[in-house]
Amino acid sequence: MDLMSQPYVQTWLDQVYAVRPERALRLDLRVPKLSSPPPLVIYISMRGMFKCEKAAASQWMVESGFALASIEARVSSEAIAPAPVHDCKAAVRWLRARADEFGFNGDAIGVWGYSAGGLLASLMATSSGVAALEGVGDDLNISSAVQAVCAQCGSPHDLAYFARPGVSSKYAPVAENLRRWLGGSVGERLDLARMVSPTTYISPRCPPIFLLHGDADEMVPLEETIEFHNKLKDAGVDATLRVLPGVGHNRVEELVKDDIAAFFKRTLAGALD
Repeated sequence: MDLMSQPYVQTWLDQVYAVRPERALRLDLRVPKLSSPPPLVIYISMRGMFKCEKAAASQWMVESGFALASIEARVSSEAIAPAPVHDCKAAVRWLRARADEFGFNGDAIGVWGYSAGGLLASLMATSSGVAALEGVGDDLNISSAVQAVCAQCGSPHDLAYFARPGVSSKYAPVAENLRRWLGGSVGERLDLARMVSPTTYISPRCPPIFLLHGDADEMVPLEETIEFHNKLKDAGVDATLRVLPGVGHNRVEELVKDDIAAFFKRTLAGALD
């Protein structure tokens, strides 16, 4: 889509969408002004559950004709699970409640996350309506359901996988990140680990999910993503897995951005047709 023929892209930075005891949480929003309200993609910029920088969002999503919101969420040094899940759902509700004000389609919301952001995005897909993960705050009468999800670069989906013998040592950095996020090792906090595992809530009601994972990823095991994909397919979910040959644990934007844009164009109600 050629946005050069469109009037402009309107930008709102540092919008407070929730206030937590730790701090106010903000998002950046960019909306291309098109002939009809564009679908919205929410980018979760979480890394390892210890770093979340909303400025990390790639602007090519806007150039492809989507509104783009990049959000902050609490990290493991501020609050343990399920705090950032509550934050992500709060951001969806806040944005959906203001869709007409900002000029995007509140009925066509996708979520896109990289690494730990992909875990949160996948959980957004599977856990719609799970009361324990909704959190508290404003706009609780608004749905936090999303219509499509892309989890990029490999992310855990069944946290109990990392309690298996040998797995926690082989993938020690992920195990340590999960320990900090859960407030203890996966084995010690197994109930909480299951509560924040996307696999726990798989059902035919899940929206379309696009998984990208490099076969040279030494940080997060590809086989765990394959297991998640197979369980989604078994449940009848519109799930796609693209394995990237020779790619490690990185975003490789130029390699995958056309596929990501095509996925969201297909799944978000054909709003860009």
